[in-house]
Amino acid sequence: MYLSKFVPFLIFALVASQQVSAVSVHNWWDIPSGFGNIKEMVSSIRVPKGSDPVTTYWEANGFSVGYMGMQANSATERRVLFSVWDNGKGSTVDLVKKGPNVTAEGFGGEGTGAHAFVNAMWKTQDTVYFKVTAQVDEDKNGSTYSGYYSTDLGTTWKLVASFFANEQKYYLSGLYGFLENYGSDQSKIREGYWGNFTITNTDNKKSKIDTVSFTKTTPKSDADVWMQKQGLGPNKEVYMRIDGPKSEGIFKPTNP
Repeated sequence: MYLSKFVPFLIFALVASQQVSAVSVHNWWDIPSGFGNIKEMVSSIRVPKGSDPVTTYWEANGFSVGYMGMQANSATERRVLFSVWDNGKGSTVDLVKKGPNVTAEGFGGEGTGAHAFVNAMWKTQDTVYFKVTAQVDEDKNGSTYSGYYSTDLGTTWKLVASFFANEQKYYLSGLYGFLENYGSDQSKIREGYWGNFTITNTDNKKSKIDTVSFTKTTPKSDADVWMQKQGLGPNKEVYMRIDGPKSEGIFKPTNP
């Protein structure tokens, strides 16, 4: 069973619950037809220097029941986060394991479930990799979802957390990323490059994703600006930006 049709609702719930002040933009991975059950997804994000104001969320690996990415939280904290929703009908999401210095806890507001985060102090202009895996357990009537990140181009992976989602026997579907301002200051540009989209199915077949589909939330005001481009460079990266003056940014916005 796949839940991809519910992901737009979950994104809307996330945005609404945090009372964001600006438009949020998304990229949806174009999965090859007939690829099968996806057990692993990998992607990367690179943030240009000066485009990392606080209250920004660069989400890398979104799927039908969770998401993973990074935030600029303060001058001394830059989180990598991994979250898994429950089924909304009383199921639980239980912590299996977490990495060093990771905080794991339940959450509410944009649905309910469990999440984990670590102060990774990632840096602009560096490429941060993200990996999410899914292991369905029919006997236990649930799935284990694990989130990892890498600051050495995917050579070594650091575990954020593994969660067991009861009553949710789903592989990864509805894969996406987004860029969001969850604060109130729209004066500073927020932008980034998404890339290295790779999926692996349960037969261990890998596929690199070269194209995405774009969506966005309804602009909050006439002052909202955004830009989305794909197929950039030899790695076919995706670029997204929101906020800031229209005269600034790697790619000048053509909208609104």
